[in-house]
Amino acid sequence: MNLLYKIIQTAAAMWLGMQLTAGYVTAPILFRILPKMLAGEIAGILFAITALCGLVIFGAAYAFFRRQLALLSWWILVLWLLLACNHLLVTPVIEAHKYGLDNWLLSLVGGTFGVWHGLSSIIFLICTILAAVCVWKWPKSN
Repeated sequence: MNLLYKIIQTAAAMWLGMQLTAGYVTAPILFRILPKMLAGEIAGILFAITALCGLVIFGAAYAFFRRQLALLSWWILVLWLLLACNHLLVTPVIEAHKYGLDNWLLSLVGGTFGVWHGLSSIIFLICTILAAVCVWKWPKSN
């Protein structure tokens, strides 16, 4: 179990690096040098991969080590829920806006592309901050 703990701890730190690189380095460069639709397509794939990795890593951390992580486990759960909401609820609305498709959540609450993109950006930032706190405060394994 100690090896798994260290693997998940390392994976969480690596995921934070992925999150920072995808959102605050790669995506801005893509939008600067490529047409907006192509940049958005590539960034969307990058964000999806990052979100899925985060869901697996932080889901495993919570499932296997919530007792050892004590209070930090609640922050990990909040991070996981925000990642899931952003990936499974908000991103499909953004894609529906982009391609003119129907989406149940968009039909239910409405909103413009900018509103949904802004919401996604805020959730992304909160997830980044939560992950940084979790990685920083992660207890050392015994």
